[in-house]
Amino acid sequence: MRNFILITSIVFAIALGYFATTVAPKHIITGFAAILISILAFFSPKASLILFIFSMLLSPEISLGVLSESRNIVFRYDDILLVIIFLSWFARTAIMKDKSFVIDTSVQTPILIFTIICVVSTAFGILRGEVSYLKSFFYVLKYIEYFLLYFMVVNIVENEEDIKKYLKYFGIVAIIVTIYALFYYFTSSGYSVRATAPFEAPFGAPQTSEPASLGGYYLIIFGLLLGFMVEGSLRVFGLALVLLAFMFPAFLFTFSRASYIGFVAMFFAFLFFTRKKKLLMISTAFIGLFALGIFQNMSKKVENRIIMTFSGESAVNKAKVMGIEISMESSAYARYDSLKNAITERLPKRPFLGWGVTGVGIGDTQYALLLGETGLIGFFIFFWMIYRIFYAAKKVYRVYNAPWIKAISLGLMISLVGLLFQSVGVNTFIVVRIMEPFWFLTALIMVLHRNINKDIKN
Repeated sequence: MRNFILITSIVFAIALGYFATTVAPKHIITGFAAILISILAFFSPKASLILFIFSMLLSPEISLGVLSESRNIVFRYDDILLVIIFLSWFARTAIMKDKSFVIDTSVQTPILIFTIICVVSTAFGILRGEVSYLKSFFYVLKYIEYFLLYFMVVNIVENEEDIKKYLKYFGIVAIIVTIYALFYYFTSSGYSVRATAPFEAPFGAPQTSEPASLGGYYLIIFGLLLGFMVEGSLRVFGLALVLLAFMFPAFLFTFSRASYIGFVAMFFAFLFFTRKKKLLMISTAFIGLFALGIFQNMSKKVENRIIMTFSGESAVNKAKVMGIEISMESSAYARYDSLKNAITERLPKRPFLGWGVTGVGIGDTQYALLLGETGLIGFFIFFWMIYRIFYAAKKVYRVYNAPWIKAISLGLMISLVGLLFQSVGVNTFIVVRIMEPFWFLTALIMVLHRNINKDIKN
């Protein structure tokens, strides 16, 4: 063993010396950081997950080129980090053999089937010449990455103490993101300024931001906060309320109408599923609306953003919904047209497996994208997967007595409702800054669900 370490050190020193004279310094720093992270992930996978939690929302993007007018090849540092952590954890599991490599969960089967459908439908699209293999490769890889994250977390996290620790870091990141979003909004200028997540858009170019991704992220965080408000003590209620009041303006400043719809749906789902403090939460909501009305500048902008969807100078497009003609502004009409196109034109031609990933463009709405890319089979498998997640969270909520566990399981349930409603106007389930926190939280709930099944078997 000592000789192995000595030989490895010599080889590493020679390689470092060679690269120091032939490679750019930034590449050396990146490579050295990757080595350090891989060592950390190998010897302490749980600690590496903390690093990943911070990278999910606080990671810059790396543009590798343009694939089309609507799609770019974009990687983020957390993409690289995830691969490094996964490979290091994989190597550790193979070498140490201290625990099972595959831990079964209730959502694993639909995830695997949905992944296969994405790959197969895309492969057929490439063979037909309708899908670019280069374009589709990167997006299929992105879909797989989310499931890879889920698979890795659910296998690394072991107990309730681990989950508590990661939830604390979740909260810290949410606070940092909110500070940045508010700072970005109030220090930018122009009509198109909207709150955005870190590294989403450069200062001075707010038109390139994707505020709906921040809106979707907040649906997850608000779900957790609402859960803690009804399941926690009075002290926890107060802390969660303060955090919600602090973050809500940033959410409103996204001016994401789909996110607003998601929040309203989530709140009604919250009132439906919660067993406690309903009157208190309804009263709190009314007080919040009253407080919002006091801040005329903010409330007027939100109101105008909502009203412009169906009236005003921008609502020049005509759409027929159930025989009724409705005026819509361009952005809302694009969602309507995308879904209509998917149902009436794309789906009839490829009803079962769709056109493949990237085969129907960007989609503008998750449901048009699902039907267009994976057909009816992929559409129903996707909702099977969603049902399994929801059912597991509901079971955890009912079985466990610990308030904090009830809070996060309720939070996942109602967040999922919010995200499904947001998906009417956003490709929610492919957006990195929404899906990484979502699948991480889902994995934590699945660990608790797995422990229920363990207790039953024992």
